[in-house]
Amino acid sequence: MTRSFHSSHRPGFRPGLLAPAFWPTWILCAAIALLWLLPRRVRGWLAEGCARILLCRRSKRRTIAITNLSTCFPDLDQAGIDALLHRHARIQCEVYLSYGELLFGSARRLQDLFDVTGLEHAQQACDGGHGIILLMPHCCAFEFAGQRVVLIHPVVSMARLHTDNDALDWLINRMRLRFGGVVYGNRQSMVPLIKAVREGFWMFYLPDEDQRTDNGEFASFYGTPKLTIATIGRLATACRAKVVPMMGHYCPDSRRFKIMFFPHLEAFPSGDPQRDAERMNATFERLIDLDRAQYAWTQRIFRSRPDDAPPIYPSFERKYAKTDSAA
Repeated sequence: MTRSFHSSHRPGFRPGLLAPAFWPTWILCAAIALLWLLPRRVRGWLAEGCARILLCRRSKRRTIAITNLSTCFPDLDQAGIDALLHRHARIQCEVYLSYGELLFGSARRLQDLFDVTGLEHAQQACDGGHGIILLMPHCCAFEFAGQRVVLIHPVVSMARLHTDNDALDWLINRMRLRFGGVVYGNRQSMVPLIKAVREGFWMFYLPDEDQRTDNGEFASFYGTPKLTIATIGRLATACRAKVVPMMGHYCPDSRRFKIMFFPHLEAFPSGDPQRDAERMNATFERLIDLDRAQYAWTQRIFRSRPDDAPPIYPSFERKYAKTDSAA
């Protein structure tokens, strides 16, 4: 399985990245390196302290998370929301403090940090020469999950580029490419990804962000309309691929990561973008319900709204009408 990825995003290091404008990025890198040298239990203690500090602040992200949780789980009282938010913040902080594992750790060390279940579902989906699209929502540990999959099978993916900070862009892509992954920018053509999947690469796909695109459908997500990328059906058809749901977790009690593969979606795609969007969101709900604290609740997942719906985040969002944008 060899091919040229000359059009993929592979930024090289250059002396200009050491300019003073990028020093904060390198200071962050040094901090990540120092944290990597600490025992994992110490990082856990630090993460608990960071989580408590973050939850005490009345920040925009905290407001978004509380809004999302109260919208998706109206049956939860304030105590339930607070408990879920605290566990989420603890997991997110500990994952962030562990990024040195991806930047500096060995492949063997990363393998040892993970429990992998359900891999047979992905392997069975390959029968008959099908490609595979690994469908996963944005969880706290998605970077770790992606790199662990690379150690199982060659993977291609698409990601948002950090074009406003070349040093950060280089650093993040070094992390993502260390073990052999192939990354394309989210504004590049998808043709190279489709060709790679047809040739046997697995595609790592996380389409749950609200990208305010006209190429989407409003589909239910925990009972609330969510603008959902509707390309999954066409993408699966073009790649001649089966869609295999996947989820990644970080378990603070054991200080270990876990990835889980599930049976591929039967009779998918349906040929109806709206139905496929509903099916995808329903799949995400089942994955998130395995441990709701693992999902990235600080995303503005409902920032786009149908024409007749009020904003979910009224203090800093406006309604977005697909029909108006298309016009």
